[in-house]
Amino acid sequence: MNTQKLPMLIGFNLILAVADVILLSRGITSFSSTVRLIIIIASVIVFFVGNYFILSSAYKKPVVKDKANADYDDFEEALKGWKGMNTPYNRQIDQALRQLNQFNTRKEKLRALSDDNTFDSAIDEVQANMFSNFNRIINRLLIFDKNDNNDITRNGNYINKLLVTNEQYLDVFRKFIDEIAMLGDSSEGSTTLSLQAITESLREIRTNGETDKFDDING
Repeated sequence: MNTQKLPMLIGFNLILAVADVILLSRGITSFSSTVRLIIIIASVIVFFVGNYFILSSAYKKPVVKDKANADYDDFEEALKGWKGMNTPYNRQIDQALRQLNQFNTRKEKLRALSDDNTFDSAIDEVQANMFSNFNRIINRLLIFDKNDNNDITRNGNYINKLLVTNEQYLDVFRKFIDEIAMLGDSSEGSTTLSLQAITESLREIRTNGETDKFDDING
């Protein structure tokens, strides 16, 4: 069960219980016996329906639904959703969330260096590579077998490899931002060269870190 749903479950039932006490207490309300019976029946229905929806959603495994158009919030929601699931990969999920946050922070820093969209192509390049890896991480969280230690280890190693690659992407992105900041008001040609450099660096990292042929399973 997704433990992040537990406060919602407790809160819902607590509110329902308080409402029942208020509505059914003769010292507070003066409803007739018929109205009280209707309230009791309605309360029972609300109890079962509410708990059913909360519990059923708690067992759904988090995914990024529209991967082609997914943004920062989509991946943050999915990864945070996995934090509450019973997996052996909480450390890796924490690292993925940190990487996602670092990318978003560095993206805003880069945009602050330009009044136009000069660096959007660099941002898009890094984002495409990192988001692809986040998708692969979520795919592995979806398919690992919690009853198979070998499978847990195999998928854990795969996820760790993707996280290492993301760290490399972030490092290239950081160096690119530092270089752009040092360029200041330099020529357009220098900026173009910098954009080419980041593209080549990302391509080299991706090529050297090619993953196995099952990369896109369930993706």
